[in-house]
Amino acid sequence: MRGKIHSYLLYPDMELAQGAGYGQKDELNKDLNLKVIFQAASRPVWKKGDSLKTAEKEDFYIYDAMKRLMLIPVLDKDTLGYRQRVVKTAIEHPELIKQMYGIGQKAGKLLEQGGIRGKEQRARAGAGSGEILGTYELLCGFVGLLKELKGLLEAEENLPEGNGLHDLKIRLEENYGEEFAKGLDGILGDMEFFTKGGKSSFLVGVGAGMKFERIALHTIHSDSSQEESRKAVGVGGILRQMLKSGTVAMTEETVLREAKQFETEAFRAVLAWLMPFFGELTEFFDAFRLHTAFLLGCVQLLERMESIGLSAAFPTVRENGAAGIRFVGLYEPSMAILMRMHPVSNALDAHGCRLLVVTGANQGGKSTYLRSLGIAQIMMQCGMFVPAAQFESCLYCNVFTHFTRREDQSMNSGRLDEELRRMDAIVRQVTRDSLVLLNESFATTTEKEGSVIAKELVAALYESGVTVGMVTHLLAFAQAMYAKREEPMVFLRAERREDGTRTYRMVEAAPENTSFGLDLYEELVGGRET
Repeated sequence: MRGKIHSYLLYPDMELAQGAGYGQKDELNKDLNLKVIFQAASRPVWKKGDSLKTAEKEDFYIYDAMKRLMLIPVLDKDTLGYRQRVVKTAIEHPELIKQMYGIGQKAGKLLEQGGIRGKEQRARAGAGSGEILGTYELLCGFVGLLKELKGLLEAEENLPEGNGLHDLKIRLEENYGEEFAKGLDGILGDMEFFTKGGKSSFLVGVGAGMKFERIALHTIHSDSSQEESRKAVGVGGILRQMLKSGTVAMTEETVLREAKQFETEAFRAVLAWLMPFFGELTEFFDAFRLHTAFLLGCVQLLERMESIGLSAAFPTVRENGAAGIRFVGLYEPSMAILMRMHPVSNALDAHGCRLLVVTGANQGGKSTYLRSLGIAQIMMQCGMFVPAAQFESCLYCNVFTHFTRREDQSMNSGRLDEELRRMDAIVRQVTRDSLVLLNESFATTTEKEGSVIAKELVAALYESGVTVGMVTHLLAFAQAMYAKREEPMVFLRAERREDGTRTYRMVEAAPENTSFGLDLYEELVGGRET
């Protein structure tokens, strides 16, 4: 028995996650500068021979797909492995993914054509001939795309087992086999009589008062196929009923008008019978388009990264309950893509870490380092590669960011109030299996007041089981935390050489008593001397 056709490219047993994703998507986008990632994924890398009209042209549907799916974490380790495998396979078969997304784009145009769900309802509820004809044409379009997709996957012999692309190929072979496809083509071909002037005949009973009753479609002769198909499709609830007597020849003008109405009703009856399959196809292509957009976005993002010499690797997920993080060669990809160069990378091995505090010299790369951690975690939890040579971390059900922004620095007396309002929004949603990244939080008030607030907040989060990463210039706070440090705490410092040079590397070290602001002062003032 034929089963329902599902896409299931990104999940092994469902089309899309039911949850809404991270609790503060807008904050993540702003603080981690994810817009650059979305844009890079939505633009193909220009290659020799490409049209200048399409070079660097942004695909807004891919942009929205990346923005949507990157911010919905996959929190089951096995499901995340399934997602990683299909992304890897997509990277290994870029042309296949581009062709599949092309089919998804065609399906998208059909999905957007006049509002399919409205057409579906009208077809069932007694729509006019023009509307049901439009629904029939859409159905034919979807069936054609399904054939194209099946042929494309059948031609691909090297798809590894155990991933979404291979599984989709098998599902299409099983649920849209040759016999089913042939039968469907026959039905759609028969229905061409309505659009291409074919012939149809009916069997009609005559009841009391010479009223027509027990009307049944007898034959359809499609001019394009030149074949007769005998289908008894009942109208008015009598399906496949053949009459043995009482038929009439329809020759009078009035009767012929009624015959035309019979034809329309017969077409509607056949279409109504096909509507469940039509709904199945719309659901399939709706998910398929989104899934292939995400996969092509992953392919194009990696191609862009590789084109400017950036490295990437698929991460390792720690076992449930195993806190901590370990990475080698981690860098901030948004900045790297904008600068078109590989920036300084960092390494860390912090098994069990639940509190990471970063201090050190101004302009030493601390904020960039914290963003690199956040971006890598987001990319890992949606099944993507990460901007590192190696990366290993646990899964967090939610990721929150609280970064000081330019607008915070330009505000007047309400700067601290604004920071506290944003922090209150985080505290109301945070749970023990969350990651909170704080960058220069509470720097808008005095050192003393900021340190008190930070100490109470971070201590409360830490004791509640929340993992916290914090960049700070609140030295009193950092030193107080360092003085009573526990094993799950790691303290890093932005490296500064004796001559004041910043290396942009973070090293494990105790907080110092200064952020070396005089270095910047001397650099600025010295630069003005003549």
